[in-house]
Amino acid sequence: MSRQAQADVPTLSVDLYSRETLLNPVQTYCRIRRQAGTAVWLPKHALWVMGRYRDVRQALSDDGTYRSGNGVAANPFTNALSAGTTIASDGDDHVKRRRLLWQSLSAKALSAVDPVLQTEASALIEKLCRREDFDGVSEFAACLPIRVVADLVGVDIDHNRMLKYGRAGFDVLGPANRRTLKAARAGLSFWHYARSLRTKNVKPGGWAESILAAGRDHTVSPAEAKAMVIDFIGPSLDTTILASAQLLWSLGANPDVREELRHNPDLVPATALEAVRLGSPVRGFTRIVKQDTEIDGVVLRGGQRVVLLYASANMDETQFEEPEVFSLHRKGTNLGWGFGAHACVGMHLSRLEMHALMRAMIPEVANISVAKPVRLFNNTLQGFESLRATFRGSAMTGSGGGGVGTAARRKRNPALITRSAPRTAA
Repeated sequence: MSRQAQADVPTLSVDLYSRETLLNPVQTYCRIRRQAGTAVWLPKHALWVMGRYRDVRQALSDDGTYRSGNGVAANPFTNALSAGTTIASDGDDHVKRRRLLWQSLSAKALSAVDPVLQTEASALIEKLCRREDFDGVSEFAACLPIRVVADLVGVDIDHNRMLKYGRAGFDVLGPANRRTLKAARAGLSFWHYARSLRTKNVKPGGWAESILAAGRDHTVSPAEAKAMVIDFIGPSLDTTILASAQLLWSLGANPDVREELRHNPDLVPATALEAVRLGSPVRGFTRIVKQDTEIDGVVLRGGQRVVLLYASANMDETQFEEPEVFSLHRKGTNLGWGFGAHACVGMHLSRLEMHALMRAMIPEVANISVAKPVRLFNNTLQGFESLRATFRGSAMTGSGGGGVGTAARRKRNPALITRSAPRTAA
């Protein structure tokens, strides 16, 4: 199909990646869902888009028709560079690469990381309780990924550059717009860094070292192994940071929900899931239609691209009652971590980090104030660039102001961490 839409094809003249759309994403998603047809043609990008929950979930479960092996970006240059990564693969190649990542990222493999996350989270909350205010993204949401996850990956790269690489890696997944071109230099540096990795550049026993070892023993090719290090660096940071920032904002903006969580810590997993649904840190990825496919009387031609818009699906009012409301009692699943064969391989780690933050907050923080939200402008990610937040102490700790009594006791006796906040399975 050309950029000229056919008369009988559902069409929407919208720039999915414009500043206006990124400022008001929910309105754009609503327009997409309300168009007639499962798939809507976007002439601006020469792409199809799916935005309804049922349709996106079905497409994610049909990786035989909607293929990722030619990349998930909206431009051919990034798709060529992403060859060899787990996300840009299908079939046996995808299974093989995912199995390698799973050795480090499964719930079982991460069980030893949980106490470390709890200790770091408790120290962080204690520090922030002493502050007049703080940045909810850089000083709250980013701390665990940077301090713990970066060390687990085990690459010889400073944290700021790792964050820059990760964010650029998502930005260049957009079309060839100004934002993609601006991020291209950092994206190319990221690509070059991964492909120049040697064992001497990574931490012994780290996740990156395990992938490079798989390249040496020919489980995967050496080129595949280096490309797969990208699968650790990018997704391990930004998606969790943005989900945690949404968690903080939602708890601050909904005091009734916050009180419910404080008095019922069993709701920690549900709170994390709802923050991921509402925040949907990854707006969506594109996939290639393998062969001509008819849906709702419209033919998607083989070779055309479809944007599977997770963020729109997670706001679908036919699936979620009052989807704009932050509720701890949602039924069913959301698509914030994707679905099917390509579901986010790092979801267990993300859950552990968010759970650790909440368990540290519950006994220490009675009140959360949030203000001055600044939206992130990125072709693929969505969420907060920054926001201001304030913690006030909890009567549960017996401390009147800073709320650091329990945290201080934990610091002296780490064993209290697991007793005061029993672990919930990821």
